[in-house]
Amino acid sequence: MSVLTIGELAKLAGTTVRAVRHYTAEGLIEEPPRDASGYRRYGTQALITVSRIRRLRDLGLSLEQIRGLLGEKPRSLDEALSTLDDELAGQERRISAQRKRIAELRTSTEDPEIPGELGEMLRRLEAAGVDQQLLRREKEAVLLVIVTSPDSVDRLTEAYRALWGSPGHQAAMVEFSRSFQALADEPEDSPEVERLVEKLLAGNPQLAEMAQGDLQENAGPMDALFLDFVDSFAPAQRRFMHVIAERVSRKEPK
Repeated sequence: MSVLTIGELAKLAGTTVRAVRHYTAEGLIEEPPRDASGYRRYGTQALITVSRIRRLRDLGLSLEQIRGLLGEKPRSLDEALSTLDDELAGQERRISAQRKRIAELRTSTEDPEIPGELGEMLRRLEAAGVDQQLLRREKEAVLLVIVTSPDSVDRLTEAYRALWGSPGHQAAMVEFSRSFQALADEPEDSPEVERLVEKLLAGNPQLAEMAQGDLQENAGPMDALFLDFVDSFAPAQRRFMHVIAERVSRKEPK
């Protein structure tokens, strides 16, 4: 005889109404008929099944594993627990490896997102006092190159080394970062854009030569991604980057 409402069933089984509905939707318990008042009434078998599901879930078994224990020809509980134990052992190994990696990172200055020399040079720029917002965007640009053009990473590392490898170059980058961030408050046609372009190219005559390889190899989808990235900057900053790209593309590599 079906006598329990869904709320009563959930309370007796030590679970929630939402869980009972989910078990029903998953086919683990049958949808009961409604009484004369339109309420669904559950019986003894539903209570026993929901109670079993809750206890097996507490052990960590998935609903799919539990399904195999509830059928007419149920699997062995020992077999299911052995499978679960193997899965937990695998999780323990992964967690142990992750915790070891976290411990290593906490005792080092390595950037887990940008490892190696690129990450080290970005940390040097940060230590030198480069504007934090520009440094964040520079990191985004590096990540974009790593994801979309991994073959260019070595060339990018060489460019960073040449441009910002020395303390003097890092100090110049600090000054440039402040000027570039100031462009965010300038109108798009500000003469400060051309002045900053000239200053950057004059201080880094090798910039055009280093850019030529990237301009020739990263055409196509990379162009669209570059434009999408540039569009996230302020108008005068966008114009600065477009002018720089145009200027270096007109120069021939030595």
